[in-house]
Amino acid sequence: MTAQVDAVPADSPPPRGWPKRRIFSASFVAAMAVALAYLTLRTLAHVGAELLLIVLAAVFALGLEPVVSWLMRRGMRRAPAVAVVIAGFILALVGTFAAIIPPIVTQVSQFVRAIPGITRDLQDHSTWIGRLNSHYHVLDNLRGKIEGGGGLPLGGLLNVGAAIFGTFASVLTVSVLTVYFLANLPSIRRAAYRFVPAGRRARAQALGDEIGTRIGGYVLGNVITSVVAGVGTFVFLEIVSVPYAVALGLLVAVLDLIPVVGSSIGGALVTLVALTVSVPVAIASLVFYILYRLLEDYLLMPRVMDRAVHVPPVLTIVALLIGGSLLGIVGAFLAIPAAAALELIVTEVVWPKIESS
Repeated sequence: MTAQVDAVPADSPPPRGWPKRRIFSASFVAAMAVALAYLTLRTLAHVGAELLLIVLAAVFALGLEPVVSWLMRRGMRRAPAVAVVIAGFILALVGTFAAIIPPIVTQVSQFVRAIPGITRDLQDHSTWIGRLNSHYHVLDNLRGKIEGGGGLPLGGLLNVGAAIFGTFASVLTVSVLTVYFLANLPSIRRAAYRFVPAGRRARAQALGDEIGTRIGGYVLGNVITSVVAGVGTFVFLEIVSVPYAVALGLLVAVLDLIPVVGSSIGGALVTLVALTVSVPVAIASLVFYILYRLLEDYLLMPRVMDRAVHVPPVLTIVALLIGGSLLGIVGAFLAIPAAAALELIVTEVVWPKIESS
């Protein structure tokens, strides 16, 4: 016995009302998604600078984590180990400033005392600097700018003061966040891994720990290249008899921590100091730093990063170029850790999935 099935005529209209309800609900969901995306982008645009500071602090904390782990393997608890690392960093910073600031103060005071003599030389047409002033009117232009601004350029001073205060506030924020992240890094990692499903948590934890290890290697590699730059500067300045070789070497080492432009700024400052000795020494300093910059960018930095971060040299150079173009100095600093994390995810997750499919 066959079941009776009610046949629906082909030309019968669909139930009334349901297309309108579905179109309305779909339009409402799409509008809410667009509004949510817009609000998210606006929020990220407003807090982008703060997010960069947080990411920098996290990278610094991961960079100091190997030192804390080494102290803990020697029997120290985490809180004293973090305190020792922070104290060592502060002592190194204070020692660097103690070596750099006195020569700067000395040079500035000597320059202030030499201003009357420089002014007389500028007005003396028998000297080369006087002939230069008579041709380009350096002294008159400087006097006109000062008088035209009503004395001191107050707006420029305020802008410089605001920039210095903003930089100091950013450095202080990153320092405080770094200490907090470093002290609570195990609990932060456990909380982050709990967002991963339990079946994939072990794999995610292994990848996350490896990424943290590579970031720590990156910070260590950056310190190694900075030490090489500082020692090389000290040896070169001792050979050519430029004063304040120790202070200038420390200054170059600190500036070399800044990717892309750090060594160039340090080389420019050292060249200016070498100009006080003689023009040939200044030219030799300029040539030295041009050669060193090429050596660091295309040989030293890629090799160190290949060993410390396991990032191929070509990827290191490409990451530096892209990061510097997008976010400037901060982007260049974060480019190599991002490239290391991306390379690990691709080799350990993406490629195995493609090959198994």
